[in-house]
Amino acid sequence: MVKIDLITGFLGAGKTTFLKKYAEYLIAKGQNIGILENDFGAVNVDMMLLQDLMGDNCELEMVSGGCDADCHRRRFKTKLIAMGMCGYDRVIV
Repeated sequence: MVKIDLITGFLGAGKTTFLKKYAEYLIAKGQNIGILENDFGAVNVDMMLLQDLMGDNCELEMVSGGCDADCHRRRFKTKLIAMGMCGYDRVIV
């Protein structure tokens, strides 16, 4: 079973900074990680800041927008289940 870390916080709280440092730490330990970015904004700045992490041990996925909350929730759930079946040691949301 894959471990899932959920990172939450207010705008400007340091979520992206923490995520980047935490992902670097896990990659240095040899873990294969997936990052699922759940964003409602029109421009996903976090994804641009995290792109330098991508490589053999890290994959980035994004779920953004949607026609309504139910549509977004279904897409997020589907993506999370798919990532759980990809063989990651850990998925960070």
